[in-house]
Amino acid sequence: MLLLTLGALLACASSRLYYLRTELPFLDDDPNLAVVPGPWKHPDVPVVLSNAATIPDDLVLPALKALMALPGAVDACDPNTRRQRRDAVEYCVSIYKTPQDWRVSWPIRSFMGEEGSCQPAYGGVDDEEFGPDVPIFGFAHNHPCGTPVSSRDLKVFPAMRLEQGGWVVVSYGATPSGKLIRDSRGELVPAWGWLATGHRDSPRFYKWNQAGRMYRWHEQRRDWELASTCQPGTPPGPLSHRGGPPECIPALEW
Repeated sequence: MLLLTLGALLACASSRLYYLRTELPFLDDDPNLAVVPGPWKHPDVPVVLSNAATIPDDLVLPALKALMALPGAVDACDPNTRRQRRDAVEYCVSIYKTPQDWRVSWPIRSFMGEEGSCQPAYGGVDDEEFGPDVPIFGFAHNHPCGTPVSSRDLKVFPAMRLEQGGWVVVSYGATPSGKLIRDSRGELVPAWGWLATGHRDSPRFYKWNQAGRMYRWHEQRRDWELASTCQPGTPPGPLSHRGGPPECIPALEW
């Protein structure tokens, strides 16, 4: 009986896809400071041995492919209304660094109002080997069925409509101690961003920095190719709280 129960528990653990936000602990009982476990136990998401100071592509690209396969993350549009189906869901993950490698946390799935309520684990990651003090370098979340990419971190990314949704990863600058850098207003300072869009079985990947250099992933060559250079559009004003779209040369074709 004990063996059967243990086997059932192991099977349940191996079939887990994500954590609900309601399952997570919170620092100081603050609902904004959820702590997510790590690393994500997914067969296609690696732990990347690297001392690099920036998030390696060998971690980001496989993670994005796996995230796009989560239920409701992409391909969640109603073909008649072109709006989100009821099964459209937002998820969040954290990308972090241990003393020896780079890892991705378990995805968080919110339970209510899922299509627009994903909130990153600002309380940190509790890694099963290294504990809760691992530095986080970036966060990722998805936009199912073309919901706007609205983060201020994406101000140089060209405006577009992602009909099937997309996954966005944003990394931030960090100090040698691993603390994220903030500007004079207390906002995180972004460094690089990645976008995965398209269908889950045929994704397209883009990468950009805050200087506006836009790259497209070339799967056959396994390398990034420069696609465009973009500048921020007009700043937000009374008529547009998001401001004008970035200007890119040459114009990007999606």
